[in-house]
Amino acid sequence: MNYRPHFNLAAFDSLESQQKRLALLGKTAQIGEWSYVTATNFTVWSDYLYDFYEVDKHFECSDLLQNTHFYQGSEKEKMQALIAHVTATKTEHSDDFMIVMADGRIKWHTTTIHPVLDARGNLTGLYGILQNITARKQSELELQRMAYVAEKTNGIVMITDSEKRIIWINHSFEQILGYRPEEVIGLDPAAFLQGPETSVETIREIARSLRGSGTFSGEILNYTKSGEKIWLYLNIAAVYDDTGKLINYVAVENDITLIKMAEHRLQKAIEKERELNRFKTQFVNLASHQFRTPLATIRSSIDVLDLKMESAGVNAAFVDLFRRHKAIMTEETVRMTELMENILDIGRIDEGKIELSKKQCSFKQFMEGFVESNPEPAGQQRKLVYRFDAPDRIIDMDEILMRNVLRNIVSNAFKYSEGKQAPELTVTFRDNAYFIAVKDYGIGIPEKDQPFLFQSFFRASNAKVFPGSGLGLMIAKKLIMLHGGDIHCESTIGNGCLITIQLSI
Repeated sequence: MNYRPHFNLAAFDSLESQQKRLALLGKTAQIGEWSYVTATNFTVWSDYLYDFYEVDKHFECSDLLQNTHFYQGSEKEKMQALIAHVTATKTEHSDDFMIVMADGRIKWHTTTIHPVLDARGNLTGLYGILQNITARKQSELELQRMAYVAEKTNGIVMITDSEKRIIWINHSFEQILGYRPEEVIGLDPAAFLQGPETSVETIREIARSLRGSGTFSGEILNYTKSGEKIWLYLNIAAVYDDTGKLINYVAVENDITLIKMAEHRLQKAIEKERELNRFKTQFVNLASHQFRTPLATIRSSIDVLDLKMESAGVNAAFVDLFRRHKAIMTEETVRMTELMENILDIGRIDEGKIELSKKQCSFKQFMEGFVESNPEPAGQQRKLVYRFDAPDRIIDMDEILMRNVLRNIVSNAFKYSEGKQAPELTVTFRDNAYFIAVKDYGIGIPEKDQPFLFQSFFRASNAKVFPGSGLGLMIAKKLIMLHGGDIHCESTIGNGCLITIQLSI
């Protein structure tokens, strides 16, 4: 042995020094030893065994299997069987054991027992070595639990080493992707799962994310063993040891192919619907423009005939008949013209061609001017019951469009409440918004029809006898929404209808 000058070799080799070094080595390696002498029935422990069992030096070692809580049930029987086997065969044997501490904690150890024989081969005692394997067993149990969960899940679970080489896959990996464990263990999954249509940007994003945060979540197009495309949603996480060293990657992958196919079909359907809507808008605009000219011609021709009738000396009975039919034709051409204008408005709104021309105005003055100029257009000549229960504010608003909205709603209130008390228009203010409520006492709207009230060309089932196109409320809603507001309806059949406009300022 090489040693330095002044080094005390005798002291280093002394029994006391050796015992101290062995105790330190045992504690560091978590290894203890014991000796049992048959003749004296006496057992001696090393220091580490007292630490492992968490007992003091006065503990009676020979009582370990008799009067303690450490070895319970089958564990106690297994230790007794190991001692009996070594004693009977005079050969060394090992086994793993679980002990229960006083507070319920579990510890694990491996014990190897050697027979001690004299010169004639007679058994004189036993020598045992105990190694604490609690940390290893806890890791194994945790891995077993993870593996059990991974095997039971329908998703793909894969574990790689720090170099992204596969070290474990679950059964779903084989079921979904078609690869057996022996085919992929040791391989980088990118080498056989990615293909010609796998996004290069996604591959780069996975690498960037794992380098940065150690995690990645997202979609990727991969390929099965048979070459079929499969969309997977990945959740990848890096696993580090206690020193911060990267040891594994764990990937959980779910097959979202059906979802992606549904998204693709939906996208195609949306694109087709957009194309149909564009075609419909173009057709409706063209048709509306084409109708406007002959309608205007019809109206002017009727007026010309009316003038000629007065100077043509036609008998009074014919003139009266003509004027009755003229009134009908005029009313129908006006209705058709309004319908065409409404259709054109819808087209302009859908194409984003209607721009609000807002200007500041007193909201109270605007409402008073509207109410004054909008009595019932015919019949009873009723006037709105009007209340402005709100503070006056100067607001930005397109007065022309807002007047058209209110006119449409108020005319409906008059039309569907003929012969009833006059409709009411009330303005209130809360949460920085005006609420304009138009209440009538007419026929009401069936509950089954109300969800469709703001759709194009829809008319309530009890309103078919009244003139109308089914476009007014839909246009009103679109124009209110352009102002950043909203509109909704409350009604019960036979008890009238309440339309409320919310207009934020």
